[in-house]
Amino acid sequence: MNFSKYRTNFSSEDDGTFWPGVVELPIEDNNNQQDESNSSLSSNPRLFTAVALLIVLTIFFTNKNAAFLLLIFAVFIAAKEWFDMFDYGIIIPYPFLLYSSIAPMLIVYFFNISLIYVSFFIFPIGLIVYTGSFISYGIYEKFGSVFIYHIWFSLGITSIVYVLKSSTLLFTYFAIISISLSDTLAYEVGRRFGKKKLIEHISPNKTVEGLIAGLVSGTLAMFLNLIFNTETTSLRALVISLIFIGFGVLGDLFVSKIKRTLSVKDSSSLLPGHGGLLDRVDSYLLSFPVLLLFSQFSYLIP
Repeated sequence: MNFSKYRTNFSSEDDGTFWPGVVELPIEDNNNQQDESNSSLSSNPRLFTAVALLIVLTIFFTNKNAAFLLLIFAVFIAAKEWFDMFDYGIIIPYPFLLYSSIAPMLIVYFFNISLIYVSFFIFPIGLIVYTGSFISYGIYEKFGSVFIYHIWFSLGITSIVYVLKSSTLLFTYFAIISISLSDTLAYEVGRRFGKKKLIEHISPNKTVEGLIAGLVSGTLAMFLNLIFNTETTSLRALVISLIFIGFGVLGDLFVSKIKRTLSVKDSSSLLPGHGGLLDRVDSYLLSFPVLLLFSQFSYLIP
């Protein structure tokens, strides 16, 4: 008798020993065959999602206006994921988060980066007036996370917009791709060959081997991007590329720590195998501001 065609179901109170509630249910062989035939399609949803995201990115990066619209669309989703993770309710309205991100993006893209202070001053003033006038409970436990969003997400996405406006479309596209390549190889190498945990209490799945693979691949991709799409020396390009990819890793760990603090695995289930959009863009939100910062002092590097 082939016992492999039987499945054992235990009641919720079962501890693994014999229990009268055990039921043996036959599993049809054709179901097994269907599962095997579908396994190739469902075994790695992360790969299919990554390919779909690459296609979407490539389509929208045919011109700068379309790329800007893609970033605006990403804000609507990522802001909602942040809103849901922290369960703001009526304490911090969702439109506040949208304003925090979209206002500086519009100023930088259509006007001048020197005017960005306008949106960054209006937001905290408006937030204080609103919470002080209409909200009488739960303010302080939510307040800090909003300013983290304002500084981290809004500044990060605006930095991408500034690079998009001030640099070529191709440079911005491959800068994003270099971060994605780093993330992908770090995940795959870590999953297949990783032995030594990186920072287990923050992100238990990240490994040192994956980190090295991600840094090397991402730095090489960004280095080539700088060499071919900008006028910079090889040493300068290498240093900026390493810093750019390195801070992308820190951005990923930053969000991982936030999610662990909230006891949340992913920001949402929007992207199969990846989690939410916020999980997908977290690396860019720290690497692009650092790219702008260090580019201002790149002349110090020979």
